[in-house]
Amino acid sequence: MAKNKAKHFSPFPRFLLPSFPQRDVCPPRSSSPSPTDKYLDGHVSYLRCAECASHLCLTSQIISKGFTGRHGRAYLVSAEPVASAVSVCASSSPTATLPNTVLQHPVPRQLVTGAHTVSDVSCAFCGGVLGWKYVAAEEESQRYKVGKFILETKKITTSSCWESPGVIFPTKDEHRPVDINSNSAEPEFDSQDEDECEDLFAGIWSSGLASRRRSRKIERRPAIFGLA
Repeated sequence: MAKNKAKHFSPFPRFLLPSFPQRDVCPPRSSSPSPTDKYLDGHVSYLRCAECASHLCLTSQIISKGFTGRHGRAYLVSAEPVASAVSVCASSSPTATLPNTVLQHPVPRQLVTGAHTVSDVSCAFCGGVLGWKYVAAEEESQRYKVGKFILETKKITTSSCWESPGVIFPTKDEHRPVDINSNSAEPEFDSQDEDECEDLFAGIWSSGLASRRRSRKIERRPAIFGLA
């Protein structure tokens, strides 16, 4: 009897031993986002005029960044919204141009890669020369550039923004010239607007440029505040 008691005797009090409550094992959370999760979408990256910030094209239209212009490094840009594989066929008509730009009269020009016929490309608002468009090429190996554009990196800048869904880039119809004469009164200089003050000091301020800039700001407000 004494032997059985010795077997069950514990020298350490049981009430001092820690207790471990049983816990329910939670199932792993699904990695898929819930319907209420919100994400930024509609990312747009585009090229603008470095002088007046006018939109020129999407960065997806850049075919090559290894070209050289009058002032150093330059981009070869397609006329289409999305740059496709390089083709020997002309990608656009001789008179087609990028949004907010003006083509000058075609002239023959001797470039590093040979003789070409090119048209200088100028900004439609500030008048700065941004590069040129290839109209014709003497050598067959250079004809893949016909219909495409050279934009000099010193004349342009890259910008990115987040737009509301469905807003990617203005269509061709949205690039029609703004009729500033449709309003009875021309816009006056706004001394409270930093952009207009910079334009005035640079000597490029005009009622047409001010009207265009203000209309762009009004159009961007819904996207900035998340309104449809």
